[in-house]
Amino acid sequence: MKDKKNIIFLIISIILLIIAIFFCLDVFVFNRPKEEIIEAEEISKTQDIDNVSYTDVTFYRADNSEVKLSEFKDQAVVLLFFNKDTQDSIEDLKKVESIYKNYEDKIKFIMINTAQDVDEELQKEYSLEIYYDFYKETARTYNVTEVPSIIYISKNNEVFNAKSGFTTSDALEANLDILSENI
Repeated sequence: MKDKKNIIFLIISIILLIIAIFFCLDVFVFNRPKEEIIEAEEISKTQDIDNVSYTDVTFYRADNSEVKLSEFKDQAVVLLFFNKDTQDSIEDLKKVESIYKNYEDKIKFIMINTAQDVDEELQKEYSLEIYYDFYKETARTYNVTEVPSIIYISKNNEVFNAKSGFTTSDALEANLDILSENI
């Protein structure tokens, strides 16, 4: 019985050693930075959100004043649903923050925090205006069950892409390029 446990332990140790060797070879021998490996994993986290179409919804500013999506009619819009307490959400918010100035004259960026409380520090940290979905109506309407999620709406009020999960910078920019070209 003891020999059987030792053999199992030895097999598991060998498997872990092989995994560590392949990782080190990938990073150090082939000179692929760790970030490239992580980037490849990030792509697989994004999934389509099904059955999404433009619907006028209400979300809120930090002062509880209502904002309707229809106020941005005839504009291309990006809805980013995030939660300040999840790392993937904050990373997506940072990506949008870093490139939105390239598109701000063509696209309205609506960053919707799904957390129930207003975070004034978050408002100060980003130049993008942060909105809130206090009653989860907007998320329900757009079939958002996971954060981060991003919905791209053309100026013709048509959803042309809707994704849940962590997005890459390349995917974000590609969608913004398409959206800014007035599809």
